[in-house]
Amino acid sequence: MLSVVDRVVDMSILQRMSFDIGNDWKCLGRQLGCSDAELDSVQCDYRHYGQREVAYQVLRGWHERTGNGAKLPVLARALINIRRPDIALKLQDTPPQ
Repeated sequence: MLSVVDRVVDMSILQRMSFDIGNDWKCLGRQLGCSDAELDSVQCDYRHYGQREVAYQVLRGWHERTGNGAKLPVLARALINIRRPDIALKLQDTPPQ
């Protein structure tokens, strides 16, 4: 069973996660409530910086949009829903900032 501390995600976690998301950034964005139009816009604006930057911008947008609702358990659940428990497990070991 995954056990993640119930705290707001900080930007350093999102930065590290952007390295692991890979091609799953769009699925994760949808799980976090991003519209297809938002995802297409991020892809268009940041694709020339690479896939990691696109993933980071999607995560950053979620963080900004949800504020104090951008919590580790929400992110972990979204990762599990897109079949990326490997990344969700990394959230268990995230030290508080």
